[in-house]
Amino acid sequence: MRMSSDEPEGATQTLARPADRAADRFGGLLPSGVWVRGGETVVMALAIEHFSEGAAVPLLVLSEAPGVIGLDPDTAVEAWDDAGREYEVRTVSLETGLGAAQATIWLSPELPSDASDLRLRVTELMRTNPGRRGGGTAKPLSGGPWELSVPLLPERTATEPPDRPSGSAPIAEAPKAPARAASAFARLLPIGQARMRENAAVCLWGLEDYGERAVLTLAVLTTDLAETEPLEPGRGSVEVWDDAGSQYSVAPIAGGGDGRWSETSLEITPSPGGSPVIGVRVADLPGATRRDDDRSLDGPFTFGVALSESR
Repeated sequence: MRMSSDEPEGATQTLARPADRAADRFGGLLPSGVWVRGGETVVMALAIEHFSEGAAVPLLVLSEAPGVIGLDPDTAVEAWDDAGREYEVRTVSLETGLGAAQATIWLSPELPSDASDLRLRVTELMRTNPGRRGGGTAKPLSGGPWELSVPLLPERTATEPPDRPSGSAPIAEAPKAPARAASAFARLLPIGQARMRENAAVCLWGLEDYGERAVLTLAVLTTDLAETEPLEPGRGSVEVWDDAGSQYSVAPIAGGGDGRWSETSLEITPSPGGSPVIGVRVADLPGATRRDDDRSLDGPFTFGVALSESR
């Protein structure tokens, strides 16, 4: 995942290409407000994307420990359900940086309909303090293993979106500190909603609340007839407002993808976490379709979200 200039540069980057992570094989999105703190480190599951042959689960790791956070999902993440069925774990995307690591993992086979909970265990996380001449010594983070139990039958968050205010949203100011910090993390508010078009699905994962600001990540999935790119300043539009008529500044801070899917993390200022209902409108998505007359990626895609406490 490519980081913008206001976020710490990633130490490693890997991308796998599961062919089944596509809009025409997409089976729905589940909200997750599940996170756990162990030692100086927070691990959270942001949502679950269902597909016909598996599932994609975005994970976020934040740590107050100094150094670059290292995570290898292929070897350090275990997955099973409440009936004891185990799942193979593959890495779809991974970005590691100072104090944070974000990964999307692919689980196979598909999650069965009779499962009630998905269990995830992160067995090892590392940190590396870069030396003056490069390199550095990797040390394990204390507080693990980190275990999450994500409900597969959660309460829905969809509601009627509040009236969209007139006028322009406030302009995002240059951040004075990284948007994501373990010391400021307060809670994860579940969203887990998706909107579909002919060749695209737009997925809102969860809202990370950091007190003064929040981070919302959206994923865009396409079919073979379209391609998508992460949002960037000036490319793509996301508006956020609440049921009291307040509007929020929104700015992309990180993004990545492989053409048939993209992921973009957005800083929202101030945090809307204290509002019972928010509206989100996504439009003018970067990307293209194979037919000139098909504008299915443009949107708009509008969401109404009832925010509730995380678990």
